[in-house]
Amino acid sequence: MSFLEVNNSLCVEGVPLLDIARDYGTPAYVYSSSQIIKNFDNYFSSIRKDDKICFSVKSNSNIHILELLANKGSGFDVVSSGELRKCLIAGGKPENIVFSGVGKSIEDIELALKEEIFSINIESEAELDRIIEIAKKNGAIAQCSFRLNPDISAGSHPFVETGGKSSKFGLSKTNALGAAKKAENSGVIKIKGIASHVGSQISKKEIVIKNLDFLMQTKKDFQEAGIILNNINIGGGLGISYKGEDQLIPSDVLKEVVDKLALTNTNLIVEPGRSIVGKAGILLTKLEYLKRTETSNFAIIDAGMNDLIRPSLYNAWHNIRTIEKSENSNEEFNIVGPICESADVMGEKRGLSLTKDSILAILDAGAYGHVMSSNYNSRPRPPEILVDDCEVRLIRRRESFQDLISTQTNL
Repeated sequence: MSFLEVNNSLCVEGVPLLDIARDYGTPAYVYSSSQIIKNFDNYFSSIRKDDKICFSVKSNSNIHILELLANKGSGFDVVSSGELRKCLIAGGKPENIVFSGVGKSIEDIELALKEEIFSINIESEAELDRIIEIAKKNGAIAQCSFRLNPDISAGSHPFVETGGKSSKFGLSKTNALGAAKKAENSGVIKIKGIASHVGSQISKKEIVIKNLDFLMQTKKDFQEAGIILNNINIGGGLGISYKGEDQLIPSDVLKEVVDKLALTNTNLIVEPGRSIVGKAGILLTKLEYLKRTETSNFAIIDAGMNDLIRPSLYNAWHNIRTIEKSENSNEEFNIVGPICESADVMGEKRGLSLTKDSILAILDAGAYGHVMSSNYNSRPRPPEILVDDCEVRLIRRRESFQDLISTQTNL
């Protein structure tokens, strides 16, 4: 672990978080470079030469983190032109990029074709028609895969379930086969493979294998119809432990997956996100006020739901602790932010020893943290800091008020 306590002070790669808070202020996101690399290597060391690990950019899209991963050999899973452009700036290779998402615009598709990425993952027949039209117009060959809906539950929060029958994502097997025949007849589509993604926070290997078996059977069905597929994309979604949940070891899962695919001469694509960056980041925040009422004790901090929306949106649990030991006795507090919403609660009934100068760390915030932040209540978004073997680097500055109004005025 890269976040360790040294002499009663929480540190990241040997650097006291107290020093970072003093130098950069709060709230602030702090990431461990070595933890990101270690987590990525847990995947990359388990695959074969022609397999791909495509980091899910939506989980954390800071260009410096993308560059760190690109330098280690990572591909990327993107869902917008913005994410695609970021990956290219960070040094990502187009032949290692897949483009998912149900609502690709004309501009999205044109950029993907121009950059000749590995695969545009088709999620509807209407999208296929649009890709055919654009490819013909531009004299291009579109490299595509078909995303299928396997009707498999990830066993997690409904908001992050993407593989159920009622989900907006993917095609049914029947519709995908018909669409594939249309794609082949178009003369402008090269079919690379099939894909599916059942959702986030998967904690059981059986779910991954069930999804793989579905895709392998679908590959056989395609082959019987005369359509040869070389790649199977099993998506991502392996969970992390926020509150003692079971946590899969990527190498254990991938060994069984690779062994199955090796028998069919099929290449593997995996799209991890949270399991690479989730535990590699924390959100630093300082105590503003202690407020005691007849029913509850509140610790009011300077980080709000605009900075980290997961607790409000998903009722997600994050461990919250002070970065320095206090001699005060523990009390039970509701940890709340400054946003004018009752949902702005980071944690309820947490036992903490607090003083008026306390600085807290909200742990496991490296995924779906800053990327989902906003300027609600006209609050500037926090900075991001990357620590690499005692070197502290600002990889996104704190927004200023001028940043907030820059698109609204010429002042």
